Amino acid sequence: MKQINKYIIIIALIIGHALVAQMRPNSYRSKETIRQYGFSVYSVADTGSDSIRVLAFLSVPNHVLQFLKNQDGFEAEYEATISLKRIKGNLVGRRNWSNKLKTVDYLESTSKEIFSIHQVEFKVSAGDYIISAEVLDGDSKDSGVRQLDLKYSDHIGDVALYTPFFIDYLSGDWGLDDNEIPMFQNIMGTKVARASVFISGKIKPGPYSIDITVFSGRKKELWTKSFQANSDKAYFEQRIIIPDNIAKQGLRKKVDIVLTQGEVKKKESVILSLSRVGISASVSNIDQAIQNMRYILHDDEWKKLSKSKDTDKETLFLEYWESRDPTPETSENEVMDEYFSRISYSNNNFKSYLPGWKTDMGMIYILFGPPDDLEIYNDPISRIYSQRWHYYRINKYYDFIDENGFGDYRLSTPFFRGRSW
Repeated sequence: MKQINKYIIIIALIIGHALVAQMRPNSYRSKETIRQYGFSVYSVADTGSDSIRVLAFLSVPNHVLQFLKNQDGFEAEYEATISLKRIKGNLVGRRNWSNKLKTVDYLESTSKEIFSIHQVEFKVSAGDYIISAEVLDGDSKDSGVRQLDLKYSDHIGDVALYTPFFIDYLSGDWGLDDNEIPMFQNIMGTKVARASVFISGKIKPGPYSIDITVFSGRKKELWTKSFQANSDKAYFEQRIIIPDNIAKQGLRKKVDIVLTQGEVKKKESVILSLSRVGISASVSNIDQAIQNMRYILHDDEWKKLSKSKDTDKETLFLEYWESRDPTPETSENEVMDEYFSRISYSNNNFKSYLPGWKTDMGMIYILFGPPDDLEIYNDPISRIYSQRWHYYRINKYYDFIDENGFGDYRLSTPFFRGRSW
């Protein structure tokens, strides 16, 4: 990893550039920024039929929008849409919103913590669907589309268990009980008083049982409990509170739910992550986070972190990032947040037999961020698929070629290897 030295400097420069840009309204904004909104979908049993209630939430943070300065402060506009359609069929429903935001505080206009929430509910029968969300910025006209597959064909029959989720609390009617809202991304922050998991599904009237088991990130069983119940209805809803001392162990836990009625068993799992002060919300496992840091660690730092005892890893991890925090007087570490948000983006967007962060595109994206310009060349006849990423701010470009058409782009120019595994 001898090449890494200069890339540590480059990362600092690039992130530093982004931080400086935040001090100058609209001086720099990636076209990819618009896609950094939240989009979450939850399934809930319907009390009046055997339909599935689809609760879709779109959260738009201020920082994804282009705010313009005027005499009264800063202003942004956007349009948002959520659509649901059958995979092999017609449109089920669509909801549109238009919103205008105003603030007198520039820091609020660039905040990731201030966001607008839009929610819509659809009712569907068992089957397979695609749900999509789009946000269009009113000034830049940049738009971002995200979509999810809903595999509800698994829920055909009298007994079904829908994917469980955790509950947060926010004033309003969000499709659950008063002031209950799904915990987006299942990340439990310091403001969440308890970890309450929401479970629902279809059953036959009569007795049934629910078993819940919590595992640590290392697959060690932390807690298990069984609940026996009886219902005269064809659906059920249940909220189970995980003990506080269990919920707040480590950074990531797997929760298994098993619904049993007669001879039928249905199982679903959900991940609960813990947000801890000083650690980026994108980090859910310290061991994995250290692996993700391979691009920027010196050999001696890598050995120290990767070979340390489990009890010491979190402390060493925090020490590393605290020494690189550009604003130690605040609770946020912008450099850490930026680095791990790039890891998350790479995992979600770069296809390969490897995890996204280990791909060539992932490596370049993590080290240098989104390109300033992008050239794409696709020729299905010659089976040549290539991309060139331009980074004008460092006077470099990188060429990627997909030799088989499956989306596995390999770096071809310049020759560059910042990894040794």
